[in-house]
Amino acid sequence: MISLYIGGARSGKSYLAEKEIGQLQQATTYIATALNSASMQARIALHRHQRPSAWTTRETPIELSGTLRDIDCANRCIIIDCLTLWLTNQLMEEACLDTEIDRLCQTLLAMESHVVLVATEVGQSLIPLDDMSQEFVSASGEMLQKIATIADRVIFCQGALALVLKKPVLKDGTVRTVALSDRNT
Repeated sequence: MISLYIGGARSGKSYLAEKEIGQLQQATTYIATALNSASMQARIALHRHQRPSAWTTRETPIELSGTLRDIDCANRCIIIDCLTLWLTNQLMEEACLDTEIDRLCQTLLAMESHVVLVATEVGQSLIPLDDMSQEFVSASGEMLQKIATIADRVIFCQGALALVLKKPVLKDGTVRTVALSDRNT
């Protein structure tokens, strides 16, 4: 099962993704893709504080596909927060973004684990006109389209509310659902 949570900055997507994982009550690995830079330290500290202590954390800013293959197994949940930062890291490393996105999609399709992905939707905000920003926004949109195609569930988040864009259909034709109850905090 692959779930993709997308939304703008501070939209509640990480909260809702973590809620899905919490309902499954399985061993969980949290993959953090942020580079531990001065500008990200407060955000990283907040996310660390909010995560359940039973979760294992892997900091993987670049080699996401390899990490996923290494830790994949049945009856495990993996949450990746966030694909947008991972893509930024790829861009800064001057990697071929199309190749890395395709490699990630191939890896995801082969996984046994329940995978929950979090990504920021950057195409709905102001887009700077410089070449690097244009390349990033284009690659980010392509990445989200490709992952949404292979995902079982796609959830758009706004104000910590979930709008389910795609639901998984089981072999018998029924729709598998995961409750995303109201936020009580």
